[in-house]
Amino acid sequence: MDERSEPTRETEAAAVLDAGWLFLVAGLALLGATLLIPAARDLSEAKWLRDRALAIENHRMTRLTRYEEYLGAVENKDPSLIQSLAASQLNQIPADTAVVPGFEIDPQANASVFPALEPPPVKLPEFKAVDSRLARWASNDRTRIWLLAGSVLMIMIGLLPPSKGWRGHDAQA
Repeated sequence: MDERSEPTRETEAAAVLDAGWLFLVAGLALLGATLLIPAARDLSEAKWLRDRALAIENHRMTRLTRYEEYLGAVENKDPSLIQSLAASQLNQIPADTAVVPGFEIDPQANASVFPALEPPPVKLPEFKAVDSRLARWASNDRTRIWLLAGSVLMIMIGLLPPSKGWRGHDAQA
């Protein structure tokens, strides 16, 4: 047998370590990133909108609960509420109650009880998007098509049959 036609360990190792695998893996990774990054951004934006809506709903439910408690106290004629309403809105105190020293009712003060019923302002979550070069490229319509084309090209190069090298070419001749 000829020395050139006999497979050696070097040619077997070269066939296993084909560079096409690197192109295939890189192409699949780029294709996956190009497809998944915009979807992940849309998902995070949807979660942010959901969290924002839940915070607003929670704030409104707290507000409604406070107003319901106040309405229940008014309907039940709670004595402490009636006394505080008389003192704040009518500037009157019961005859048998002594005025607390140092306590004066300000006539310029707002007599409405509703500001005291309001819960503290709601803190809405902020949207935090990942800002990287790949994310910008994958989200932009003009550059996204180039990423897709490049990844498909790398996949096609990776799927090409392995090269036999110059030795394999000489053996066939």
